[in-house]
Amino acid sequence: MIKKRYLGIILLGCFIGWIVTVSVSAAEKKPLISVVMPTYNRVDLLPRSIESILNQTVKDFEFVIVDDGSTDNSIELIQSYQSKDKRIRLIRNQKNCGIACARNRGMDAAKGKYLAIMDSDDYSEPNRLEKSLAFFKKHPDYVAVNSVYYEMGREAKGVNNWVPPRRWEIIYHFANYYTNLAMFDLEFVRQHGIRYDETLISAEDYDFWSRLWLAGGKLGMINEPLLRLRRHATYPKKYYDTILEMRKVISARLLERFGISKEEAYQGNRCYLMDKMIQSNQEKQIINQYALVLTFKKQCTDEILPEGTLYIKHFDFIDNLFWVDEKRYVRAENNDEYTLIEKTKDVLVLQNPQGKQERYHRQSDNSWGLVEDLN
Repeated sequence: MIKKRYLGIILLGCFIGWIVTVSVSAAEKKPLISVVMPTYNRVDLLPRSIESILNQTVKDFEFVIVDDGSTDNSIELIQSYQSKDKRIRLIRNQKNCGIACARNRGMDAAKGKYLAIMDSDDYSEPNRLEKSLAFFKKHPDYVAVNSVYYEMGREAKGVNNWVPPRRWEIIYHFANYYTNLAMFDLEFVRQHGIRYDETLISAEDYDFWSRLWLAGGKLGMINEPLLRLRRHATYPKKYYDTILEMRKVISARLLERFGISKEEAYQGNRCYLMDKMIQSNQEKQIINQYALVLTFKKQCTDEILPEGTLYIKHFDFIDNLFWVDEKRYVRAENNDEYTLIEKTKDVLVLQNPQGKQERYHRQSDNSWGLVEDLN
C-alpha cells in the first residue's frame, strides 16, 4: 500500500515536472524574425507601416517598435495596435536619441534569428518576409538581403534598377545602394560586433552595411519589388550636404584598400577612381576583375558593341551576350551558349547551358536583370 502511495507521488511529480518543462519551453520559444521599426512623430504615417507588417504572409515574427521620444500621439496609437496583437513590443526612449541609437536599441532587444528593418514612413508588400526567407534558404552563404522597390508617388515609372551581388561589390565603393529596408542574419551581426554608429548624424546605414560587408558578409538582392519607399525632400539643404560628406568619408574608407588616398577619394570622379581600382586589383584581387573592367567600360568609355548584344545582370555574374543567330547567344567571358525563348520590350527569357529557363526584366539602363524563382 505504501509502495503504491510513493509510486503515485512519483508519477504526480513527473507529470508536474513535464507540465513545467513544456510551459517554460513555450515561454522561451524565440521568433524566427524580429522586425525593428524606429519612429519619431509620425502618427499620421504609422498605421499603414504597422499594418503592412502585421499583414505579412509569414506570421512567425515579433514586431519591435522603438518610439524615439515622440511628442505627438504615436505612443497611444502604437499601444492601441499592441492591445490587439501581442507580437508588438514597444520600447520608449524618453528623449530623442536619433535613428542610429533607436535602431541599436531595437537590435539589442531583438530575439529572432533574422532582423528585418522597417522605417515608419514606408510600407512592405505582404510577401516581403516570405520572399526574404526564401532567399536565405536558397542562398545560405548570404547574411543580408534587400530588394528593388517602388518609390511612392512614382510607381508609374516602375521599380529602381536591380543590382546583382557581382556588381554590388563594385559600385558599393562609391555610394550606398542598399536601402534601410533589408533583412539580415542577426547572429552574424552580433558575432562581429556590428552596430549603427551613433556619432553619425547621417549615412549611418551606408556605414552599417559597409561594416557588415568588410566582415565577410555577402549582401544579396531580390529583383522583385517588396517595398514602397517614401522620399523626403523637405529637409534643409545643410542636411543633404551632410549626407554627401558622410558618404565620401565612408567611401574613402573602402577605397583605401586599393591604395587610394583620402584626398584622391574625395576629389576624384568615379571613372578615375575605378581605373585606379582596376590597376590595384590586378595584384590584390579584392573583387572580381572581369566584372570591374566590364563595369568601367559600361560607365566610362564609348565602347561600341555588335548589334544585338545583350547586357545581362545575372545573380552570379554580369556580362555581355553576343548574338549568334535568331535563337543563340554566347557569353563573352566564357563562350557559354544561351538559347532565346522569348523577347519582348520588357521581358527576356533565355535557356541557360544547363537547360533551365531564366527570366529577365529590362532595366532603365537597357540592361536585363534576372528575376529569381524563390517560390
